[in-house]
Amino acid sequence: MSTASHNPPRLLIPAGFGFSYMTIRLVPENGWGPSALVGLLVFALILWGPAFLKWASKGLAVRNAAKKKAAAEADGKK
Repeated sequence: MSTASHNPPRLLIPAGFGFSYMTIRLVPENGWGPSALVGLLVFALILWGPAFLKWASKGLAVRNAAKKKAAAEADGKK
């Protein structure tokens, strides 16, 4: 799956976070609370990781283009 076609399943988003909240809230004293938090983090990365990578790569491309343009203008003025 490419990042251009990434659409998280809309019903999975509230269900996943709701389940994670209930898991963390009702955690017993036998030590699986940290596992629930790690699961929530992995769930968020699966859903929004590709979109974040796409956003970051676009930002980096714009930043590099602006630097290149500024360098070209500085060379032209000298």
